[in-house]
Amino acid sequence: MTGTLFLIPARGGSRRFPGKNLRTLAGIPLVGWAARIATSASVTGDVVLCSTDDAAIAAAATTWGARVLDRPAELATDSAASVGVALHAIEVVEREGGSIDRVALVQPTSPLTDPADLAAAIALVRDTGRSVTSVTPSHPAAWHLRRDDDGLLHELPSAEAGDPATHLLTGGFYVTSPDALRRAGRFVEPGVTLGVEVPPDRAVDIDTADDLVVAAAHLRARPVLSFRVDAWEIGVDGVFVIAEAGVNHDGDVDVAHRLIDAAADAGASAVKFQTFVPDALASPGAPTAAYQRERDGAGDQRSMLERLALPIDAWAGLQAHARDRGIVFLSTPFDEASADLLDRLDVPAFKVGSGELTNLPFLAALARRGRPLIVSTGMATMVEVAGAVDAIRATGDRQLALLHCVSSYPAAPDDANLAAMATMREAFGVHTGWSDHTPGIELPVAATALGAAIVEKHLTLDRARHGPDHAMSLEPTDFAAMVAAIRDTSRAVGDGHKAPTAAERDVAAVARRSLHWTRDLPAGTTIEAGHLAAQRPGTGLSPARATVLIGRTTNRDVTSGSMVEDGDA
Repeated sequence: MTGTLFLIPARGGSRRFPGKNLRTLAGIPLVGWAARIATSASVTGDVVLCSTDDAAIAAAATTWGARVLDRPAELATDSAASVGVALHAIEVVEREGGSIDRVALVQPTSPLTDPADLAAAIALVRDTGRSVTSVTPSHPAAWHLRRDDDGLLHELPSAEAGDPATHLLTGGFYVTSPDALRRAGRFVEPGVTLGVEVPPDRAVDIDTADDLVVAAAHLRARPVLSFRVDAWEIGVDGVFVIAEAGVNHDGDVDVAHRLIDAAADAGASAVKFQTFVPDALASPGAPTAAYQRERDGAGDQRSMLERLALPIDAWAGLQAHARDRGIVFLSTPFDEASADLLDRLDVPAFKVGSGELTNLPFLAALARRGRPLIVSTGMATMVEVAGAVDAIRATGDRQLALLHCVSSYPAAPDDANLAAMATMREAFGVHTGWSDHTPGIELPVAATALGAAIVEKHLTLDRARHGPDHAMSLEPTDFAAMVAAIRDTSRAVGDGHKAPTAAERDVAAVARRSLHWTRDLPAGTTIEAGHLAAQRPGTGLSPARATVLIGRTTNRDVTSGSMVEDGDA
C-alpha cells in the first residue's frame, strides 16, 4: 500500500461520557460516522483502520467498513496520547509491507466533519509537505472568554504576543506524514502546521451528552437539497404522491392506460410503472415470494415477470397519455436496457425499488445518467442505506430522495417505524418519504404529518384481480380519499409558527376576558386587587395587566362594571 492511513482512535473507556464512541447520532454510531467520513475521503491505495480495545466498537467499526486494529493495553489508558496510537498503527501497517505517505487521524467525536474538508487537508499535506489540522473561526462569545476569580469575563489571549485568538482547533482531523509525526511527536507544531478552516456548525466535538444533543440539532438544521421532478419541486410544492401502478396492468396495455386515468382522477402527482427485461431481472428457476405464489400462482419469477411485462412500444404512448392528463410519468428500471429506454423517453427521474438498494453498481450507473433518484429502502439497515447514498453521491449526483419502506405485502402497521424517515433525513441530508404497503390510508396520512416529502402507494382498478400486488393496493375511490387526506394533512402541518389565525380573532373577543372595575372609585384611589375583576368580553385590557395596576392610583373617577381603560390609572 502507498497512500493515506485513515486512523480512527476509538477507545472503549471515556471518563466524561461513558460509551461515547458507540452512541448514535441519526441512527449511526459515532465510530460509524468516522468510518464513513474516512471512507468517503479515501482513494485507491488508502486504508481505513480503527484502533480500539473494545469488542463492541470493533464490531461496529467493521460493520461500517473499517479494518480493526487491536490496541495494546498501554495505549488504552486515560493518559495515553493519540500520537502513540498513531505510531503503533503505522508500525503495524509497515510491518505488513504497507507504505504510508500520510496519516489522517479522524475522530469519532467529530461526526459533522465534511469528507471534502478532510480530502482538502490530505491534498494540502501532499502539496506543501506540512502537517494540517482542522480549525474553526473564533466565536464572539464564551468560546474565547476567560472567567476570573470574581466572575468577570475577559478576552482570551493567544499563546504568543498577547493577540486575541482567531481560531480554535476542532479536533475533527489531523493529517501529517509518518516521518513528521516521529520527528515532532505531535500532530500540531506551532509555526509549522497549517489549518483547514471549517465552519462552527461542522466543528462540534462530542465529549458530553449535551454535545451529542448539539450535534443532533445541527443535523436537523442542515438545509435539505430540493430538486424538480418535472414541474414539481420535491420538498417545496407539497407532498409528491406517487400512484404505484407497478404491474397492476397484468401485461395489458389498455389497463395500463386506465391506471393513468385513475391516478390523474384521484389527484396523484405522478403515476409510476415498472420497466424490466424478464431475462435480465431473474435467473431461470428464481423462486417467487410466498405472497406472489398465493396471489399470482407462478412457480418462478421469470414466468411471472414474462406475463407482467409490457411491450417496448407501449411506453412512449403511456408517457404521452400521462402528459395529456397533467400527471408526472415515472417508471422503475430494473436493468440497463430498461434504463436506456426510460432515458430515451427523457423521464424526469428514476424511481429505484428496495430490491436494488444493495446493487451499488446499478445505482451508480443510474446516478451517472444525471437524473434525480427516488430510492426505496425496504429490508435495509442504516449501513446499507449509507452505502447506497455514498455510491450515488460518488458519481456527483446530489439529487436524491429516500423512501422508508417495509417490504412485506401487506405490511403490518406495527412494523412501520415511520420515525425512520426523520432518522434518514438527518443522517443523509435528503428529503425522505414513505412507500406504503399497509392496508388502508391511515399510514400515508400519518407519514405526511411526520414530514414525508413523498408518499407512494399501489393503485389498482380492482383489488380482486389475479396478480401479485392487487390485494395490497387501493382502488381508485380509496386512492382519491387518501390523496385528499394527504393534501389536508400537509396543509394542516403548517410552518410551526405559533400565532392566532384570522378565524380565532373573533372568538378571542368573546371567549377571553378583560379587566373590569368592581366598584365606583373616585380619582386618586389606590387600586387594590379587589377593585378588579376579569370578565368577558376580551376587547379591553388583559387580566395579565392586573399586577401592574395594583398599587397605582386612579387618574379619574371610574364606575362599577365598566371596562378598565388605558388612562384610568
